[in-house]
Amino acid sequence: MSERGQGQGIGGVPVNVSVNVSRGALAPLEPATGSADPDQAPYSIGLSYGLWCASLAGACGIHRFYMGKIGTGILYFATFGLLGIGQIVDLFRMRSLVRNANIRDGRIPHPRLAEHGGGHGGPNAKLPPPDVLQLLLQAAMDNGGELTVTQGVMATGKGFEEVEKTLTKMSSRGYVDVDNAPGSGVVVYRFPELATRRKGLSP
Repeated sequence: MSERGQGQGIGGVPVNVSVNVSRGALAPLEPATGSADPDQAPYSIGLSYGLWCASLAGACGIHRFYMGKIGTGILYFATFGLLGIGQIVDLFRMRSLVRNANIRDGRIPHPRLAEHGGGHGGPNAKLPPPDVLQLLLQAAMDNGGELTVTQGVMATGKGFEEVEKTLTKMSSRGYVDVDNAPGSGVVVYRFPELATRRKGLSP
């Protein structure tokens, strides 16, 4: 069964969301698609602040347990919030911590990917985690808007097959153009927007 809905993207632009539902269970959507999991409510900023206040009674790091940061939660609990320093820092960074936890667990769309909404290539063209995309985009920008698979491997530390699949998916969604380098024939992925931006930044 398939359900379709409409949400708000960045700047109030409507975003169409397509969710495939199987009988018995709803598989959680990956945060990489830019879609939120409809079955999971976002972590609450208010509740996170409330759990932070437990530190006043000596129970530090409870807010980190709540956001799924088990490792640092145990560390904070055992060291009284890094002797109070980490606990105080978290108080001022709470909104950022909650937002990042929501994006990590797919409870809200990633801002960069939600901007493109449904994109191109249909619901099966899922993109990898944002960190890999950002590394590839940065590498492409450093290379004048062009990127080969080998350069992508060097920039991300991922395998050739994974990088090639990532670039192919980006191409299927219309983000990059595929070409061959003159002479060598090596496949080159061109990012027109980054190439234009690079030219605009050149003195």
